[in-house]
Amino acid sequence: MLKSIALKNFRNFESAEFSLDSRSLVFLGANGRGKSSLLEAVYFVSSLRSFRTSRIREMRRIGSNGFEIRLKMRRKERWDQELRIEDFAERRLFLNGVPVRRASEFADSFQCVAFLPDDPVILTGSPVFRRRFLDMFICMMDRPYFTALQKYASALRSRNLLLKERRSADRSLLSVYAALLADYGSQIVRKRLEILEILERKVCYVLSEIRPDLREFSIISRHSPASVSAERFLEKLEQSVEKDLERSMTLTGPHVDDFEMFCSGKPLRYFGSRGQCRMVSLALKLAEFELVSELADQVVVLVDDAVADLDRKARSAFFEKVRSAGQIFYAFTDLPEEKMFSDSAIICL
Repeated sequence: MLKSIALKNFRNFESAEFSLDSRSLVFLGANGRGKSSLLEAVYFVSSLRSFRTSRIREMRRIGSNGFEIRLKMRRKERWDQELRIEDFAERRLFLNGVPVRRASEFADSFQCVAFLPDDPVILTGSPVFRRRFLDMFICMMDRPYFTALQKYASALRSRNLLLKERRSADRSLLSVYAALLADYGSQIVRKRLEILEILERKVCYVLSEIRPDLREFSIISRHSPASVSAERFLEKLEQSVEKDLERSMTLTGPHVDDFEMFCSGKPLRYFGSRGQCRMVSLALKLAEFELVSELADQVVVLVDDAVADLDRKARSAFFEKVRSAGQIFYAFTDLPEEKMFSDSAIICL
């Protein structure tokens, strides 16, 4: 269980400390008071990523040159642990005061699943939102996948830089990077396909409970069939090298893949109503929560006003679903009427 969090120059907090020592905790306050920032800080310690921005500098308080987050937690073994992140000229991680070199050692301490107001963008937005959701989800369950993503991204950056040299590019070096992309890229694609199949079944089950009219749900992956095999992926990269040189970028691979979600055979991205997309995105995140809970020792659920536009029945069904989490943090402008919050600790901001 998370015990406390201290923030220094993080978002709008110059210096603040909050007790988190409650299984259910509500941050209550008007917009702009820092509710979402507190949830973001917890999420950042868990995953070393923000759910609001890809630019770490944006989390620094205006006028400061960096931020610090200290989070204390109690493990199941009944011993306390302190996680500290310093982000100034460079990011530094500390576990019980000892510097940590490998991010994977730090990020495995606990897992977070966040329910956010803009979750429907996973369905309706550009492919980058779906890849980001899927990659962050798989990383929570599969550490080798996280490593493969890092290795693939590094090789992709190097190959793309080389491609910008056009005709003067070193062809032998391009082949070296292509081999790395084929190896790590095929691992990524195979894992994504495996998880998408599991996710589809889970979402169908969740929807059958909370919105039976949407239970005819399906997912179709949009990827190059060749990328499933390292050998075939390498062949495709070698065949497309002239096009890649012409465009100065790698045109095929998991970095451009997508997946699409359907209800009753119709793509939700184009034909789903706002309410349908909200419910399906909620079911996606609930499926993520259930799958992560099966593998992780400690799962923290973050709810950032993500259910405000649901009807009472759907909202109650959601709250009931997440009650099994080890710890739940809510951010509300107004406290919901549900009786379950009578036992929650409340922090007014």
